Amino acid sequence: MKTLVVYYSKSGNNKYLARKCIEALGGDIEEITPRMSAFFFQVLSSLTGAGLGINPLKADLKEYDRVLLCGPVWMGNLIYPLRSFIKEYNRSINNLIFATCCGVDDSEKDSRFGYTRVFSKVRSMAGEKSILCEAFPIKLVVPEEQRHDNDALMKARLSDDTFKGQILQRFDNFIKRVKTEV
Repeated sequence: MKTLVVYYSKSGNNKYLARKCIEALGGDIEEITPRMSAFFFQVLSSLTGAGLGINPLKADLKEYDRVLLCGPVWMGNLIYPLRSFIKEYNRSINNLIFATCCGVDDSEKDSRFGYTRVFSKVRSMAGEKSILCEAFPIKLVVPEEQRHDNDALMKARLSDDTFKGQILQRFDNFIKRVKTEV
């Protein structure tokens, strides 16, 4: 099964997640680079649905059985680099899997800033090609006593030291599902 992991990451968490996926699945990896990289512009574009698109990828997506798109959720929105990727490459994708390291946990997934809306947007844009979506809440790597501390959550980073326990268990289950879905 030929896999391409395509990712966008501002803090490095989704880059780490993308690299873990490649380690587990094999395949190739490529970073999405927005045409406009200013953070304020990216947030504004994500909220308004606008954007200048992304720079072309080097990979030919038609050559891959599955594409795993990895990137953040900002304020409950599918951010513009990810949205642009799906819009520009959907015709070339055989099967799309979406994974996100995000700030909200499962108890907040249906809230205004949750990931459920983002998963729905991915499915509506990709159609039948969207076969799996999974969230990896950053709260899973923060000590229990700091999980309600927004500053601690914003500073939390996935690393070999933090990628253990609940988040690792969720990741292992995700990889098993990816291997059986396609």
